[in-house]
Amino acid sequence: MAAPNHFDDRAKPGDLDTTFADNGIFTFPASWGSIRSIAADSQGRLVLVAWASPEFYLCRILADGTLDRQFGRDGVTAWTFEPQTDSLPAKVMVQADGKILVLGAAGNNPNQRVTMLTRFNENGSPDLVFGNKIIPGKEFSGPQGCLQQDGKVLVLVVRGVDNSDEQISLLYRLQANGEIDREFFEQGFIKLKLDGAQLRGEAVTVTPDGRILVGVTARRENDMPLTKAVARFLPDGTLDHSFGQAGWWESEGITSLINIAADPQGIVCVGYHTTPDQGRFASISRLTPDGAYAPTFNNGQSLHIDIPADRPGYFVKCNSALVQTDGKIVVAGDAGFESHAFWLRLLPDGSLDPDFGEQGLVVHDRRTAFWDVHQQHARQRMLAAVDQMPARLPCVLGIWLGETGE
Repeated sequence: MAAPNHFDDRAKPGDLDTTFADNGIFTFPASWGSIRSIAADSQGRLVLVAWASPEFYLCRILADGTLDRQFGRDGVTAWTFEPQTDSLPAKVMVQADGKILVLGAAGNNPNQRVTMLTRFNENGSPDLVFGNKIIPGKEFSGPQGCLQQDGKVLVLVVRGVDNSDEQISLLYRLQANGEIDREFFEQGFIKLKLDGAQLRGEAVTVTPDGRILVGVTARRENDMPLTKAVARFLPDGTLDHSFGQAGWWESEGITSLINIAADPQGIVCVGYHTTPDQGRFASISRLTPDGAYAPTFNNGQSLHIDIPADRPGYFVKCNSALVQTDGKIVVAGDAGFESHAFWLRLLPDGSLDPDFGEQGLVVHDRRTAFWDVHQQHARQRMLAAVDQMPARLPCVLGIWLGETGE
């Protein structure tokens, strides 16, 4: 599929796609906030969820970035998990019947929130029959989640232990109606374990063949460096010992994981690598489907990339990744004291794609904090959810991937 014929002939992959929304930028219909998640429905419409404390907002846009005013009230639905309680959304998911799930956390203490799941009808009205589902316990950070192919919901939470600094990570599975699936492992959840390490659950996704991947940052008590780690579970919740080393893959060096993506060729893990003297680097690891370093990517090693920033190495993080059908990998995040979003593209061998942005990398020229991405395959476009600073204006950027994007 060629780029639209009214697209600027001088534009190149990595540039804003001016055919999306208003010259490549959709501005969320709220005066301030933060778009935390993007999901597509079966018609290619995009559902966005934004946090504007103490509420969250849903809106839906068409594939070209036009606000769908048939959704909610003039395109927007405002909601809270609980009245007079901060409601922090983490993930929006669209079920096969078009109904919309929002996973998040409720509570005014950031380290003592309750994980909650609520549902909206396809038109944006609240599904009062579904109501709010609560996963018992107080969470140390916001949850993460995804849908399985059968409509069940995986929810990853991190909890503190007995008012200490210790954390545990639990993976729950819910039925499509939001009730805990008691047939999943032991009473509906898994406690993640890796050689006595303290695990901070960061991401969960499902492989094309239905197995479950969980990404964590691992910390051990003997002051060993932080590491990225990924586990694979069978659909019933048992650890898949054919993956990696006894069910786990673990990185080397001082690295923290933020997100994972799965495709038929394997797994992409993104986060950041920390050095004592140069600060943080964007960190990308490519794994085979069975949990080993992919030998054809960066010579079988993790790749660490220096991202230009106002303070070199300051607060660099890779938040998201997607894999194009041609095997190229796009990762995105933000960096710097005055945060700027960035996105880059790698060739399948791990080298920066010289035909994307400036020798493979784009740093947004406005102050922006990055949150989520979604790939529009048919339009060869990536959508990036960002907050434009300092006013914290929630926006979606449409980024052209070029004719090789599909």
